[in-house]
Parts: sequence; C-alpha cells; structure tokens
Amino acid sequence: MIYRKALFTVVCLCLFATGAMGQTRFETRVRVIHAAVGPAHVDPGLGDLAPDLSSVFKYTAYRLVESRQMTLEQGQTGRVALPDNQVLMLQPQGMDKDRITYQIVIEKQQAQVFETRILLKNRGSITIGGPKFERGVLLMNISGTAR
Repeated sequence: MIYRKALFTVVCLCLFATGAMGQTRFETRVRVIHAAVGPAHVDPGLGDLAPDLSSVFKYTAYRLVESRQMTLEQGQTGRVALPDNQVLMLQPQGMDKDRITYQIVIEKQQAQVFETRILLKNRGSITIGGPKFERGVLLMNISGTAR
C-alpha cells in the first residue's frame, strides 16, 4: 500500500513537471512606427514592412521608434514604452487553431486609452493603428511565433 502511494505521488509529480515544462512560449516582436505625411521615407529597420505599410496606410513617411523582442508565456504581460508617456501592454492568451490570441492595451498615466484583442496567424504579423503623435500616428507591428 505504501508502495502504491509513493508510486502515485511520483507519477503525479512527473505529470506536473512535464506540463509545466511543456508550456507554450510566444516569441513576440513589437515594432513601434511613427507614420506621417511628408517627404517619402521608410526607415531601413522597416524594409520588410515597406510594401504592406504603403499599400494599407495613407502615410508617406515611416520611422522606427522602438523595436522590442520578448518571450512570453500564456497570460504573461509584455510592456513596451511608447512616446508621450504611454505604455503598450500585450499578453498572449493562448492558441486558437493556428492563431495566437493577444490582448493589447495602451495606457497613459495608468489610465487605459486603447484596448483590443487580435488573432494573429502563428509566425505572422499584423500592423495596428494607435494614438496620434507628432502630426501623424503611432503604428504597432506585432509578430508572434508559438513554440
């Protein structure tokens, strides 16, 4: 009887450890872009996004303001400082088939000014419009890979 209890405990501990070690990690990259109307220019750090930016948005100048790479677990919040004392917070909520669900919030002085939820194709990216900034707007390009 003692042997069975000990074996049961070992099996439970192994299952718990395997579950904890098998947690999905989300490799997340956020690029904050200042988009404005002016002389045509695309920051070299945005070269891979240039065709998408010019075909989707009406702006002519794109400058990379911030780039941040982070590894997040489900439910963990990543933070990216934005201009004008704002903070972008994003949290992977999990997977829905081949899509990562992210909860996205922008705060200014601890007050929420923007909130959305996106479904991002695994190993894909999306650019969302954000707050006005210096005669233009901030765009956030978010890419994610579940591992």
